[in-house]
Amino acid sequence: MAQTPNELVSAAKANVPDISVEDAKALHGKDGVVFVDVREEAETRAGAVDGAVLIPRGVLEFQADQLKDAETIVVYCAAGGRAALAGATLKSMGFKDVRNAGGFKSWVEAGGKVG
Repeated sequence: MAQTPNELVSAAKANVPDISVEDAKALHGKDGVVFVDVREEAETRAGAVDGAVLIPRGVLEFQADQLKDAETIVVYCAAGGRAALAGATLKSMGFKDVRNAGGFKSWVEAGGKVG
């Protein structure tokens, strides 16, 4: 039987640890840490985490080579679902330390640096 989108996201979240906004802010700007915004380009026009690599979820597998030097990858999207799926994909591609920071709105509300 096919999985529903919610089941796929739940399975991805079980495989990719969530990181609180405060913990994400503590990692922001550290050597070896890359933030990846997996929202669509139109969504990022309102802003993004300062210094984040913008790779829409739909092309992540084809552009993941941009992340090859990252020691820790922090993914986020609008609400956290696409970030969980992206994180699971990155882990399946061999990236070891991948974390889901959830949604951009939470980052902004917590005073995270925006570029």
